[in-house]
Amino acid sequence: MTFSTTQLLTYAGPPLLGALIGYLTNKVAIRMLFRPLNPWYILGKRVPMTPGIIPSKRHELAENIGDMVGEKLLTATDIGTALSAEPFQDHLHQIVDVQVQDILVRDLGPIQTVVPRRFRAYARIGLRTLKYQLRSGVRTYIDSDQFRETLDKVVPEQLAEFGSRRLDEILQAEDRKGFYRFTEACLEKMATSPENTKLLARRIQEGLTEAAVSGKAVEDFLPAELVQLICATVEQQAPQLLRRTADMLAEPAMRDRIIIAIKGGIENFIDGLGPMAAMAKGFIDVDNMDGTIRTWLEQKEDDLAEWLQQPDIQERAGRALADQTKAFLSTPLANLLVHVEQEKQEAICYQLAEKVMAMLGSEKMQQMISDAVREQFEKIIDQGRLPLADCAALLLSKEQAEAMRRNLINELSRVLRSEQTGELLDKVINTMVDRMTSKPLGILQNLMPAGIRNGITEYIVLTANKMLVREVPGLVHTLNIREMVTEKVDSLDLMRLEGLLL
Repeated sequence: MTFSTTQLLTYAGPPLLGALIGYLTNKVAIRMLFRPLNPWYILGKRVPMTPGIIPSKRHELAENIGDMVGEKLLTATDIGTALSAEPFQDHLHQIVDVQVQDILVRDLGPIQTVVPRRFRAYARIGLRTLKYQLRSGVRTYIDSDQFRETLDKVVPEQLAEFGSRRLDEILQAEDRKGFYRFTEACLEKMATSPENTKLLARRIQEGLTEAAVSGKAVEDFLPAELVQLICATVEQQAPQLLRRTADMLAEPAMRDRIIIAIKGGIENFIDGLGPMAAMAKGFIDVDNMDGTIRTWLEQKEDDLAEWLQQPDIQERAGRALADQTKAFLSTPLANLLVHVEQEKQEAICYQLAEKVMAMLGSEKMQQMISDAVREQFEKIIDQGRLPLADCAALLLSKEQAEAMRRNLINELSRVLRSEQTGELLDKVINTMVDRMTSKPLGILQNLMPAGIRNGITEYIVLTANKMLVREVPGLVHTLNIREMVTEKVDSLDLMRLEGLLL
């Protein structure tokens, strides 16, 4: 079937003509929307419909579009909902996991090399700040009441735990032998040291002086039983003393001394007569009495010896000696020492000290003391089975142990809070941080179980989600999408937009 030109025009003309008219009218209409871009003026009057509708209303149009997008299309709620959607969460989890795994499988060097070069100066500042914060934190905590309360609680607990252990857990039998050898050496050195002899003599002298000043007598330093024994012994020795006295009367030297003593007594008696002394000396010739007294002693020698051996005389003499001994022992030391020169007192004390130290330094005495110390010590500590707390209880009373515990806590607190300890802690912290940061980190994946690695990823994702949920409203508000869209629409090239529509 063929069509003639007339038929084609009849059938195709109207649609084509309508299309052409529609195209021309749309083009004119579109151009009238965008043109002219600026207002036209004739004789100072603005021509109506100039500029075009869109150029004249472009700012209002931009604001309306911005309001629509900011309040209806891209709200904080819509963005938060989109971020909470499963596709976004899966993608976020995948990104975080890839980044975490990438970091964990790297063979990392020291922390300074891990930090990007441009941030290393800040990293060094951060490390210095970390050191300062650690030093300051440790010192502040040590100086705090909380630390003191911790010491008050921890130290007694540790002491109690330590006290429950047996002595032989700390000091075994073989180790105690060394302690005993040390004790023996100390005893030997102490007994043979001239300085200790001088020290003992000085202490004896000081003791005598203190006793004399305090009015003490010799018997105050002796047991009452010993005082009674001394007096009884002296009384028992009276017969021997009287027998010896009788023998001594036969000795010429003793007779001479007796004659001198008798003459001295007579002279003192005569001198004590006062005004009558001269008259008495006229009757008594003391200078010529030697022969008379000597003759009388020779004649009465046997009588005196027999008299001294009489039981009643011996008994009376024994009682007198015992009374004199008792009186001597009860005489204040001050009265006894007042007639002894200081140098002589010092010599007596030094000789006494030498005798004591010589006795202590003898091999037999040293061995006896050492054996006694060893046996008694082992018996007291139950051969090492005694708990340390019981050992301390033997040495200290409850009050002393408590005072020592408090002193230990106070001293420990003082030492830890001292400037020297603070400087030491500063050095330790600095050295620890420097060593930690200078060591290679290595492959972090090898240092942690898979569960921890997964936990790191989950924690980062969870933290990111919390941050997004919390911060998206603020971010959307800060972005000011309405104003952003308004500025973008208001800055569009109208000619390009017209071209797109055409």
